Amino acid sequence: MKRLVLAAITLIALAGIGLVATAQDYKGPKILVDELKYDIGKVAQGAQAEHVFEIHSVGTDALIIDRIQSS
Repeated sequence: MKRLVLAAITLIALAGIGLVATAQDYKGPKILVDELKYDIGKVAQGAQAEHVFEIHSVGTDALIIDRIQSS
């Protein structure tokens, strides 16, 4: 059982290292959003609700956002 757990942890760690290397080698525009969803809850009719999503450009090229859609 201990060997199985150790093997699983080792595989996960090796896979994680591979993903980090791939992310560092990425060329081009890349977006980073701190949170993808936000539940504003109930809002009274006529009241205004607001929430700010922080969006960061972390790629090597310019990030162009040309369409935004709310649900």
